[in-house]
Amino acid sequence: MPLKLPWLCALALAVLPFTPAMAGTCHSENLMPEYFAFAARTAAMAPAQRADAFVTDFALHHPEFYVPEDFGDAGKLRERAARFFDPATIVKFPGAMPLTDESFHAAAQAAVPALEEISTQYDKEFPDFRCNAVISFGVSLNRFDAYGFTDGRGRDFMRFGIDVMARLHKPRDMPTVFAHVLFQIYFSQLYPQVTADDFGVTWQAAWLEGVSTYISMCMTAPRDEQQALWFSDEAMAQMQKPEVMAQAARAMLADFGKGDDQTYGDWFKQGASVPGLPSRAGYYLGLRMAEELGRRYTLSQIAHMPPQEQRRRMKAFLQEQAAR
Repeated sequence: MPLKLPWLCALALAVLPFTPAMAGTCHSENLMPEYFAFAARTAAMAPAQRADAFVTDFALHHPEFYVPEDFGDAGKLRERAARFFDPATIVKFPGAMPLTDESFHAAAQAAVPALEEISTQYDKEFPDFRCNAVISFGVSLNRFDAYGFTDGRGRDFMRFGIDVMARLHKPRDMPTVFAHVLFQIYFSQLYPQVTADDFGVTWQAAWLEGVSTYISMCMTAPRDEQQALWFSDEAMAQMQKPEVMAQAARAMLADFGKGDDQTYGDWFKQGASVPGLPSRAGYYLGLRMAEELGRRYTLSQIAHMPPQEQRRRMKAFLQEQAAR
């Protein structure tokens, strides 16, 4: 299944149904009540036995969440589940909080209301927003907090891994996360001609992530830049130095049209970085560009700038910053 959406941040005997919700124009499917029932039933099992049960009694009933392209076949899925259930093999994320029963349930409880809140704001801000993706909340086995894909029938899906979200975000942060992701769904609605390969190109990723972050900041005020970016104090202080901003702009101009995985990771992934810059510096450059646009244009006007105009604006911003 080729990716189209642009984002690349734990049953009873009877199978319980999805818990559907209508959040503005967004339809969501909540697997978490079913998962928590499964978790309670299997709590006394050994990790390997519990993993077997997870595959056969839970995951196989939700093939649109546990797609083989992300989780592998049943054997691989079983391995991932065994690691997830084994306290001795806890996956560590930079800056992550421990996953506790309390934080897990709190994140699951906050997710649907937060999506409803932000989706309603999107309906008002962007009257043409259709939320064409099917949104689901589930357990990603430490794979992702948010990840989208397009299936072979052309249907768009956005999945949220509540297990990872609970480790990276507090419940109060959920609206900011959803405001960011919904813009990326909206972007794909507005510009279906922009392909998965395009989303990996440095300038396009910087535009998209920057505008997504700016909109999330505007819709969840009083969020400031650092909160919207999820930057550490050290990373924020470094990027705010004028000489570092100019250095970053020159480096991004050199990578402007590149679309390889290494370059994308250096600019946008945690744990990688462009030499001399903190991780995910591309988000910061994109946000600063979007903030400049926000002084002259509404959110709707920014969203409706066509890709050629996006490219021109991004390049002009970087050139101006690089010359300082």
